[in-house]
Amino acid sequence: MEPVDFASFAVNTGIRGGAEDVAATCIREDGKMIRFSNNKVTVNQAWHSSILNIMVAVRKRVAIGSVEDLSGGSIKKSIEYLLKTARITPPKRDYVKLPKGPFKYNVTQRLPPSPEGSNMIKYVEDAIESALSKGAERVAGTFLYRKVETGIATSAGASGYDNLSSLEISVRAFSDEESSGHANSCARNEKDFHPAQAGEEAADIAIRAAGPVQGEAGVYDVVLGPNVFANLVNDVVNAASAFNVDAGLSFMVNKLGERIASRSLTIIDDGTLSDGLNSRAFDDEGVPTRRTIIVDRGILKSYLHNSSTAKKYRCSTTGNAGWIVPQPWNIIVEAGRLSEERILQELDDGLYVTNNWYTRFQDYRRGDFSTVCRDGLFRVKDGEIVQSLKGLRISGNLPKILRNIVALSSERRWVKWWEVDTPTLTPHILVRDVPFTRSTK
Repeated sequence: MEPVDFASFAVNTGIRGGAEDVAATCIREDGKMIRFSNNKVTVNQAWHSSILNIMVAVRKRVAIGSVEDLSGGSIKKSIEYLLKTARITPPKRDYVKLPKGPFKYNVTQRLPPSPEGSNMIKYVEDAIESALSKGAERVAGTFLYRKVETGIATSAGASGYDNLSSLEISVRAFSDEESSGHANSCARNEKDFHPAQAGEEAADIAIRAAGPVQGEAGVYDVVLGPNVFANLVNDVVNAASAFNVDAGLSFMVNKLGERIASRSLTIIDDGTLSDGLNSRAFDDEGVPTRRTIIVDRGILKSYLHNSSTAKKYRCSTTGNAGWIVPQPWNIIVEAGRLSEERILQELDDGLYVTNNWYTRFQDYRRGDFSTVCRDGLFRVKDGEIVQSLKGLRISGNLPKILRNIVALSSERRWVKWWEVDTPTLTPHILVRDVPFTRSTK
């Protein structure tokens, strides 16, 4: 059976069981992961998984679950349990019936052939060899290939199928025990995938990061590399999810139509991109995905909605369901006018942060957060890198950072790795007055 057949079976079973609304998505995934460290492949594994996600509603009482055993008996048993759960659950005051279908979908991309296993190993070897040829002492990282098929069916008449494939590599190069650089490449197809380039870039950063000294806490003008800003923009877009706004987990509460960022910043979510790693023809309610401008030249234009949150805000769904939490697909930051080289030259005295991790919020409503600077962290004077630093974290306020953006580079890169969940196309950015604290004593 195809994914849409499992989804349709679940919907029909739920309706026969007394549900008033049923939605189901069946996701089938084939994956391959290769890990490498100390310049050698250490893990090479493949997997196949299938999961059926189900939402049932009985008199505005909702239950959601999933099942991995896609036999008819197991699906029926799961739906029986969900129906029982829904009937004893308090009514959802803001429940809205599923959008009425059928819908016309544009499949985002014809699925390319899967790369051969030998090609995947070659991608890893290219990344390692490129980093070593640039002077790195050792190289580590992860390669990931995914092929995902998704079928949807709803009791409101939606039915569809879509697929995607993606390649990702994350490369960390070391020039000594304290000096490292990180770079990645990600793409929907092999022609746009550049693992050797990622290896070279990681090595370049690692070599420039040699001999780091402890950085001093203070307030600096900063250039944030794509890895760093992609991580922060993920948090910005998650704050634009209407569920998080309602829950008070966002600094965007009551900010629609107001300036929340510099005029130079425009942020878009787009589920329809032909080259988007997370593009899909439909959301979890069966609504066609679309392009949504979240921030337009600094003005908050839209939250991300499913049908329930859209009713609260008296607007239309943005095609971002999530049965509970509206979610982004692919995040796009509009490019600026300066080259990457020129944007660094705009720093008279400041820092260049190439990577970060462990971003944590102390106050979601205010946007107070901290994140640890990882890999290449550099002091810049008169537009030139003069010293490698270590031991600092950004301890700031996300709305203030957005307001203090003064320039973005014209070149942009897709970023997707374990610190960036939603694929993000972003430039380098220049920000004024960013506070840093020491991350170690």
